[in-house]
This record gives sequence, structure tokens and C-alpha cells, in this order.
Amino acid sequence: MNDPQDPNDQPEPGRSQRRSSRGGGGPGFSAARGAALIAGAVILGVVLLNAIDDGNSGPVGDGGTSSTTSSANSNPTTTTTVAAGTASTAPTTTPAAISPAQVTVLVLNASGRSGVASTLTDTLKAKGYKTLPANNVSPVRAGTVVDVKAGKTAPCTTMAALVPGAKVQPMPTPQPFVTDADCIVVIGS
Repeated sequence: MNDPQDPNDQPEPGRSQRRSSRGGGGPGFSAARGAALIAGAVILGVVLLNAIDDGNSGPVGDGGTSSTTSSANSNPTTTTTVAAGTASTAPTTTPAAISPAQVTVLVLNASGRSGVASTLTDTLKAKGYKTLPANNVSPVRAGTVVDVKAGKTAPCTTMAALVPGAKVQPMPTPQPFVTDADCIVVIGS
């Protein structure tokens, strides 16, 4: 009795037949194991495809494309480059450079010293900035500020580097002066 090679061998009463260690639980268990293996493969495939997808319209992993968007005004420039053999890249966004000729500056003298605003206006004009006629304002104030119109922070900060001791700040609301200037320099004592 209990001969594994004999198909007519029946288990003794009260004893169950041992399962083969190779079978693993019958056809239901095999199907579940196969389904789990397929689900794992699908998840792994999705993760890998997302890791190498560069977002272009071509086939995944095609070596990539290069696209550049640029404009002459104050809108940002976006450059995206995908080199052959790379898994992915991040887009690079840099603001477009604004030339001094595109920045309008008003210089006001609140220092109490004569000719200071005119001298700075001439200096900025020589550097290529579009300047409005200089003027005097009162009362006399301590410190020099550059009031910046919304959206013009970068070019006005660049211009402010030409003004010794200037502090850059947002344009007050309401504007203290009626002007089309992007930057108002108020020279203090």
C-alpha cells in the first residue's frame, strides 16, 4: 500500500492522500499564480514606459526631439532638448532678455542737491535706456529707491545696479506720479 507508482493504490481509511510537492495546489492555484505574474509584468511595463517617455509625439524612446520657443518681447523662452540615449529631461525656462531700449525710466531728485536727477538720466540714456525728463520732488528723503511696475522686476533690477545704493521695491498703489515709466528712480540724500 501507498505505492506512488500504482494508480489503483487507495489511501488507507482515515488517511488522506498526500499531494505531490511539485503540483503546488491544483489548477486553481496555478491560475491565480499566473494572473499575479501577468499583473506584475503589466505594472512593471507601465512604470518603465513612464520612466523613458519624454512626452514627445514620436514613439517612446525614439531618441527625442528638440524644440525651441522664443520671442522678442518679455514673454519667457522655453527650450526643451532630448539627446539620444537619455531617459528623460526636464524643460528649461529662462526669461527672455529685455534690452535697455525696451525699459522706460523716470529719475526724480528728492535729495535736495541740484542736477542729480539730470546727471543720472544722462547716464542711463548713454547705457541705452529710454528715459523721461528728470524732475525734482519734495520732500527731501533719505535713501534711493527704484519703484518697479508689475512685470518689469528683472529689467528694473538690472538698471538699478547702475544706481549706487538703490533699493528695488514694487510700484506703490496708487502711483504717486502719472507716468508711463517702467521704473521710477527716486534719488534721496
